[in-house]
Amino acid sequence: MKNLRIEPKAIFKKKAFNKVIWAFLFPVFVFLSNAGSFSQTDDYVYQIPKKLNDGWEVSSLSDEGIDKEAIEEISRLIRDIDRYEDVLSMLIVKNGKLVHEVYSPYCQRNTLHWMASITKTITSTLIGIAVDKGFIKNVDTKLYELLPQFAAHFKVPEKRKIALKHIMTMTSGLEWNERVSYNDPRNSEWQMVESEDWMSYVASRPVRDQPGKKFDYNTGGIHLLSAVIKSVSGLYAHQFAEKYLLHPMGIYGYQWNKDPMGYPCTGGTDGGLGLRTRDIAKFGWLFLKDGKWKGKEIVSEKWVKEAPKISLTAHGRGRNYGFNWMTGSRVINGKRLEYIASFGYGGQTLYIVPEYDLIVVFTCELAGGDSGVDDLVRRTFEAAIQK
Repeated sequence: MKNLRIEPKAIFKKKAFNKVIWAFLFPVFVFLSNAGSFSQTDDYVYQIPKKLNDGWEVSSLSDEGIDKEAIEEISRLIRDIDRYEDVLSMLIVKNGKLVHEVYSPYCQRNTLHWMASITKTITSTLIGIAVDKGFIKNVDTKLYELLPQFAAHFKVPEKRKIALKHIMTMTSGLEWNERVSYNDPRNSEWQMVESEDWMSYVASRPVRDQPGKKFDYNTGGIHLLSAVIKSVSGLYAHQFAEKYLLHPMGIYGYQWNKDPMGYPCTGGTDGGLGLRTRDIAKFGWLFLKDGKWKGKEIVSEKWVKEAPKISLTAHGRGRNYGFNWMTGSRVINGKRLEYIASFGYGGQTLYIVPEYDLIVVFTCELAGGDSGVDDLVRRTFEAAIQK
């Protein structure tokens, strides 16, 4: 992973980096690794993204119908650490071309960013690939059939009804509490992390509701998919991803945190998967282009169409939940925008707007969740969707 790193500032939850220490270390770090690469915030002028050997075609904002001046203003805000120090990067793909990328002084193009719960969406895509390739029959397959090593935890009849689709739609019915702070010992993910065996902790949870009937956000359930992938393919999730998703898309620089037993954190715990901003956008491309990258099928069109479909329950804020994707709409410049999206703790944001052939990515470290970036997203949409 030469020339790639996850910034010390990009550690979440219980691994939060002390910003006081960062304030002393950061100027030295920046000088050594990026000397001469940062311009003054007020001097930022838009440039067409650099064409690299990473598969992206590039174009200009103006050529693709995006308001250049508006995007320049947003970019200056991102580079102003006094106003938006926790927004780290922004990227736009329009009409199949990379038209804009900007990075805060805290990072650069090769910086890896923790995806947090966007990792869940990537994991569900790995499940889709496993179904496509015959490792798993279908999403109706019962969880206990896929995890024979945890048979002792699936003796209760109600628990044996839990199917793969229930895990991905957050309707497993398992007793779980992520409605309190992640620093609260009552939080089930907190308890999972404190346990010696995360998989056994999740698999041992009792059933509270009938599977498929009630939405209840459950990071632990998605972590179980790490064991499912290993069970059906013989590969750990990161190895499976390398073979069938990452390497076929030209993604070689990444980092994936693991639990104490060596399973990749597919639910996004402790940041989950770390990717470059350009590579996050590639994942969005798959769901804009029927599962293909550069003409090669990575995941089936059938899965791409099915994955964002609404499950039984709305997730909130006008968004509905599918196989770890959210769908929703918002009015921009008098037009209703229908989108597919994935979000991660701290403001990680991936929007796909099929009607306008648009992908928007933000990476952040917002202590209060993802609401702080919403205004920048709105302004970006307004610039990209002309009246």
